[in-house]
Amino acid sequence: MADGRARVRPRSLPWVLAVVVAAGLGVVFGRWAFVAPQVDESIDVPATVTVEELTVGRSLPVPVSAVWDARPFGVGAAVGVLTSVDVADGGTVNAGDRLYSVGLRPVVAAVGEVPAFRDLSQGAKGADVVQVQRFLTGAGFLTGEADGDFDAATAMAVRAWQKSLGVERDGVVRAADIVFASALPARVQVAEGFGVGARVADGDAVLSVLDGEPQFVATVPTGVTVDATLPIEVTLGEETVTAVVAGSRDDQSGSRVLTLTREDGSSVCADRCDLVPLDPAEAVFDARQVVTPDVTGPGVPAAAVWFEASGEAYVVLTDGTRTPVTILGQGQGSVVLEGVEEGTVVVLADETTGTGTGR
Repeated sequence: MADGRARVRPRSLPWVLAVVVAAGLGVVFGRWAFVAPQVDESIDVPATVTVEELTVGRSLPVPVSAVWDARPFGVGAAVGVLTSVDVADGGTVNAGDRLYSVGLRPVVAAVGEVPAFRDLSQGAKGADVVQVQRFLTGAGFLTGEADGDFDAATAMAVRAWQKSLGVERDGVVRAADIVFASALPARVQVAEGFGVGARVADGDAVLSVLDGEPQFVATVPTGVTVDATLPIEVTLGEETVTAVVAGSRDDQSGSRVLTLTREDGSSVCADRCDLVPLDPAEAVFDARQVVTPDVTGPGVPAAAVWFEASGEAYVVLTDGTRTPVTILGQGQGSVVLEGVEEGTVVVLADETTGTGTGR
């Protein structure tokens, strides 16, 4: 017997299905709306540089120093303690100048080839007397001919000279009173080891005579190459002097020593040698050898220059235009060009840009 209750289909089922479908679509479209779009990162942007004024060139630093050659001013006969030094290093000494004092007695400069070896008084004769007479005549204390005869007139002149020095006026020229130099005036320096308080022995040369000009040399260590045919620019104060290599030799360490002069053969310091320090440690100057002369003009890094297969140079503008250029100079990784104006933006010819290169 059949069941008399009829089956009723749920009315809510279609509605439930619609809600589920709508929710699913909402999730899909929501993710599409809020997830950032993917960008193709494989696109390369060319690197660029702006043309600007540059100075380029190539030079090598060269160590240059000045060396003063010194020789004994003249041997002295004074013995005792050096109580004063009356000339400064680098000072110029003339005949009659006080050089120093030993035991408070001054020692004076004079010209002569014969060193003072004895005390001179009235009655003495000889070449050393001639030197003293010439000195006294030049100083204005004696008139007449220097005949080598120490007479009464010479003795009187000696006393006048002694008065000017403030020493005993006995008319006797002691061997210790004068140091004879071969030529005066002369530029001098105090010999090493002598200063106030030092002991002086007979025959010591307290002073040294400096040559009128120092010798400028460039010392090139082993393994460093300097082209001796190219000039070397030496900076002296605010002046830059162009020097040339006049000679070369090897020193004991194997370094090459180049002797430098001006192009006309004169000293590098010319009329400014009095400004060159006497101490070798201080007489060092900045110098360089110009391998490629400086050029100034519109410039870019060397990486911004492209080359045709034929070797012709060009730069690439940002719109891809190729502009032919001429390289006027290069150095320090940059080039100066002709054919492009300052302010122009060009593309670097570098493999990392992805643009390729005609080089």
